Amino acid sequence: MPRRPLANTLSASTTDFPASSAPIGRAHGQARSLAGHRFSARNFYIGLTVVALVIGAASLLVPSTPSYDPWSWIVWGREIIHLNLKITTGGTSWKPLPMIFTIPFALFGKAAPNLWLVIARAGAFAAVVMTFRLAYRLTRQLAVSFRDRAEADGGLATIAPALLAGLIAAVALAFSASGGFISANTLGYSEGFATALMLIAIERHLDGKPRQAFVVGFFVALDRPEIWLFWGPYGLWLFWKDAGARALIIGCFVLIPILWFLPVYWGSGQFGSSVTRAVHPRANSLAFAKFPFEAELKRAAWPTMLLRVKVLAVLLVLATSVVLWRARRREGNTALRTPRARALLTAAAMGIGGLAWFLVIAVMTQVGFSGNNRYLVLGASLVDICGAVGFGWLALELGHGAAAWRGRRRAGSGSAEPGAGSRTLVTAATVLVAAFFVLAPNWVGGGLVSLPRTHGSLVYQAHLRQGLAKLVDRYGGPRKVLACGTVMTEGFQVPMLAWTLDVHTVRVEGPPAPETTPGAAPNVILQTRDTRSATLLPYLSSWPTVKYHYVGTEGPVHMFTHCANAT
Repeated sequence: MPRRPLANTLSASTTDFPASSAPIGRAHGQARSLAGHRFSARNFYIGLTVVALVIGAASLLVPSTPSYDPWSWIVWGREIIHLNLKITTGGTSWKPLPMIFTIPFALFGKAAPNLWLVIARAGAFAAVVMTFRLAYRLTRQLAVSFRDRAEADGGLATIAPALLAGLIAAVALAFSASGGFISANTLGYSEGFATALMLIAIERHLDGKPRQAFVVGFFVALDRPEIWLFWGPYGLWLFWKDAGARALIIGCFVLIPILWFLPVYWGSGQFGSSVTRAVHPRANSLAFAKFPFEAELKRAAWPTMLLRVKVLAVLLVLATSVVLWRARRREGNTALRTPRARALLTAAAMGIGGLAWFLVIAVMTQVGFSGNNRYLVLGASLVDICGAVGFGWLALELGHGAAAWRGRRRAGSGSAEPGAGSRTLVTAATVLVAAFFVLAPNWVGGGLVSLPRTHGSLVYQAHLRQGLAKLVDRYGGPRKVLACGTVMTEGFQVPMLAWTLDVHTVRVEGPPAPETTPGAAPNVILQTRDTRSATLLPYLSSWPTVKYHYVGTEGPVHMFTHCANAT
């Protein structure tokens, strides 16, 4: 197979370049190209960070608020700054990754929640960009192999299928209705940020930088403990392969339990309190299904991705195994070292890795963890990339297959025309495949998110934040509210109200469960709904003998008092 041109090889690593026995001029040119690749990769990450942060900051122009888990991280950041961490029963489970940001953000006072939203949303944007980048990269590598076969400068025929694959991957991740990617990350959850880091780690590995991949993966391991099953073995492999990285690997392995468990012990006196909290999910969790493992795969993981994308991912994995098996039989192990083989193997490995992630989450759900949809986004991004590359590969095969068929029919017309014809036909095939993706009927895979409905839900959540703050101010501020006595609000607003009142989350009560006998009546109630269609909680009727004074309403929040110090 002819040597591939270096300038057009997007996935080149240091092992892809010839040894120093090459002619001096060509070796110098290759060295300059390699330096340019490294420089461009560094600049890309810097540019991505800047653009993502700008977009994250601009998103605050829309009414914004964190959700339940992010509010807990923000409250804990404030408590750590004041050396007064308390996480016994209030809030969610501890996560070190967001705490890296929320702790210093606490120094900025009331700006801390918005600062975290900028980071979370920037991370989600970066995740979408990285899915585009990896799908584009792998499809472009496939296109280079086809270009070599056609012996023509690929031009648009090299780029168009790669652009299509990148766009499909980005759209599939961001706009799948069941995945809830936009709503979860707009509300400040950290999985989008973790997904961006995971995809960057994968790219650093593809670029021949395993140490960098391991370090970036370390930060992913600070967000999702399930990644330890993949990151840990990768570290052991690097430990065996690279003696110079062993101190780095040991240091990261030691830091993981320190950052995950010591703060929890500081705040609660127990190393496992976060685990205990995690295995007591909300009542509608799939952990309470008849068979949680099956429910997580069938009702959560499978609908998370667009059907047309995951079908192409399955087909790519199957086709890759057949194509490379046949190539290996003809050419031996060298067939697995070509750019085409590497691109196909990488895409297939991503698809299989995504499935493995879903299985891990399903097992966790089976043993009692909540199995929330947002946990699946790391695996969904990998399957989306795999399926998107499948669309790009399909366009390439259709276009070059049609060109080869036409070339055989025009065998006597010369060698230049088939190459030119292949560019036109690949471009046409790309348009055809794109039309299929967009216009295929819903049974082939619908389920794009409704942006107006999502925007309405997010604005409602922001109004909850505004309403709570305004009612507290109207009543006289946090000190006067707390002086009234015990405070209760709808369960998912507990950490938000704790932030507003500048207290620990355990100082704010959630409503009693319907099947339980209500305890002592709270002195202050901030009554609201978690979503527009949810039940208004807490019920005033839970304490029929108490006569509450109506303070007022701000947006979706109503305030009632029955002060302990009232005469």
